[in-house]
Amino acid sequence: MSIQRLERVCALMRQNKVEALAINAGPDLKYLTGLDFHLSERPALLLLNAAGKAAFVFPEFEQDKASLSAIPVDLFPYPEDAKVWPAVIYHALADLSLIKIPLAVSPVAMRFLEMDLLRQAVPETEFISGGNIFRDIYIRKDEQEIRAVRKALEIAQTALLETLPFIQPGKTEKAIANQLVINLLNAGCEPELPFSPIVAGGPNSANPHANPGDRPLQSGDILIIDWGARFEGYVSDLTRTFAIGNIPAPFDEISSIVLSANQAARARIKPGVVARDVDAAARDTIIDGGYGKQFLHRTGHGIGQLPHEEPYISSVSTTVLQPGMLFTIEPGVYLTGIGGVRIEDNVLVTEGRVETLSDLPRNLVIL
Repeated sequence: MSIQRLERVCALMRQNKVEALAINAGPDLKYLTGLDFHLSERPALLLLNAAGKAAFVFPEFEQDKASLSAIPVDLFPYPEDAKVWPAVIYHALADLSLIKIPLAVSPVAMRFLEMDLLRQAVPETEFISGGNIFRDIYIRKDEQEIRAVRKALEIAQTALLETLPFIQPGKTEKAIANQLVINLLNAGCEPELPFSPIVAGGPNSANPHANPGDRPLQSGDILIIDWGARFEGYVSDLTRTFAIGNIPAPFDEISSIVLSANQAARARIKPGVVARDVDAAARDTIIDGGYGKQFLHRTGHGIGQLPHEEPYISSVSTTVLQPGMLFTIEPGVYLTGIGGVRIEDNVLVTEGRVETLSDLPRNLVIL
């Protein structure tokens, strides 16, 4: 699979008239090589030419790890002395015949540390954006990626079901979030979660990206849980809303509106549809319900190695949906100081239709 990914990246480089690409540690490196190098004070750089030849610059003590690359790479280890790092990078670029060749980098992922070292190594080189290449790499998932996301969804849903009996008046948001994390790990989630779970009760649930706090849940609270799992480097991202003890007014009505918006958006998805039309299907439903100004964010975003990536399902997105695109649908309504409702599913565009991968109940469940 990694060789196929290498061929895909090289084809995108040629399509975008890019002769050289620099990739630092993180999801881009893992996608292409399978190497899981974390960002740190020690750089890790994959250098690639359009013919598919690659060189990898890395700390010398990571030699055994670097040798596990899933694609052929020439290895260029460097010592602890940072003064020699630019020279090692220069030799790696020379090995690929890329001296004075414009070098494309990710406009999102490339750090100043690696950019500064590259500039020191090849001061006459022009640096250009490889944004189109990285966008096209991630926007459509291959079968291996889809299988991993399906498993991440299974893990996330299992963990939430294991957590629900723990939720009751008197439990704090932090305590519930901690229990959910334990259950995620026990269900098979990788130690590095895609994000810290959002567990927000009562007035805190009106904040779409709230942090769990020390406030104990009370009867009559609305509770939003936004969580996900990671499996083989790929993530899920879900949200469900609950009521503690009883459903306070007006959240019975609001939850029905948000559920209808979620359904309308998912029904609009198919190949050839523009992403903003999916957003409009959800947004118009909420506007018609009288809560348009309380829908504060876009309808969805892509998921993959990152919890937020292309495609973005927003009112301004001109992305045309294609098979292999995998993203969230998550309309919500938020009443400041009172509470909110959000229903988030993960969906996959297939030939001629959409498949909703998540299947937990979407109605407002009373706990």
